[in-house]
Amino acid sequence: MTILIDTREQIPLWHGSEDFPAVKQKLDVGDYTTTLLLGRVHAERKNPNDLYGSIIQGHERFRNELLRAQRTNVKLVVFVECTAEEFFAKTWDVRQKLKCPSKTLRKILATMTKKYKFEIVWCTGRPQMRKLMFEWFKKHEKTINGSETDDTKQTLDSEQQRTMPLEK
Repeated sequence: MTILIDTREQIPLWHGSEDFPAVKQKLDVGDYTTTLLLGRVHAERKNPNDLYGSIIQGHERFRNELLRAQRTNVKLVVFVECTAEEFFAKTWDVRQKLKCPSKTLRKILATMTKKYKFEIVWCTGRPQMRKLMFEWFKKHEKTINGSETDDTKQTLDSEQQRTMPLEK
């Protein structure tokens, strides 16, 4: 597997290794994909500040990326470097006053995920994100290669359990 990293990604999750190469390349959607998944399945990496800013201040830019994914039939999943509980409680950044109420954040994300058809995978931090995203790519590559097993389907089901609980 070769991981493709968008050229605008400032601090990549991977730099390549003996196990698999990582190559920087301009991606029109998302921050990461693989050579096999290019144009089919991409991942967007967000830290909590990025996500908050994307849905509050940079809503139009984020929306345009989501629309690009829809137009080009790219399945996009957003991986976030914090848990849903941390994000909605706004406990990830104590340096600034985050004014948007938690209930409103939930509604915005619920509306956006439904309207633009993307998923959010919450992670406990960057190391878990790297692991989950790599596993996610491997599973999707197996699916594309037609070698999806019951184990893969079961893991994908448990992966979906980590996706965002929005309605409360």
